[in-house]
Amino acid sequence: MKSMKKDFQVVTKGLKALARKTEQIVKKVDKLQKAKAAPKRTVKAKTKTTKRVSLKRKAAKKAPAKRTSLKRKAAKKAPAKRTYLKRKAVKKAPAKRTSLKRKAVKKAPARRKAVVSKAKTTLPSATTRILTIVKGFKKGIRVPVLMKKTRFNDKKVRDILSKAFAQRKVRRIGRGVYVAA
Repeated sequence: MKSMKKDFQVVTKGLKALARKTEQIVKKVDKLQKAKAAPKRTVKAKTKTTKRVSLKRKAAKKAPAKRTSLKRKAAKKAPAKRTYLKRKAVKKAPAKRTSLKRKAVKKAPARRKAVVSKAKTTLPSATTRILTIVKGFKKGIRVPVLMKKTRFNDKKVRDILSKAFAQRKVRRIGRGVYVAA
């Protein structure tokens, strides 16, 4: 029984918190609706007839605030009734849009800069580096030695050697010992 009572208390606390949050959301939505409903002044246009229309502002009922300054109270008070002139605008024919065609401007071909041949020293690919090292050892070479000479990690060296073996560029003499084919 005690555990059920605690569970009910937890549930009621959660429901109260949800009720508070929904009230806050409702207040925010009301504020947004009031901001949208606020009339915008427009430029006078030619009219045929005018009508008087009254708009009422709905004041939302709020709980009295405990501490409010006089400035806030004065700002909240607004006239209950406002009248505006509602005008029927004369419908005008839609304005014709003239599309401006842009003339295609031919650009002069860009001048190419003179290519200065510089001797670029590019390193050979990883496979060619490993294969040249393997060719230098007639009796065969092991993976750890290749790792030290090329500074590649174990996986990279083994992958390159297995691909080279599949292409028959390298032979296996013994376990982990490779010779150029």
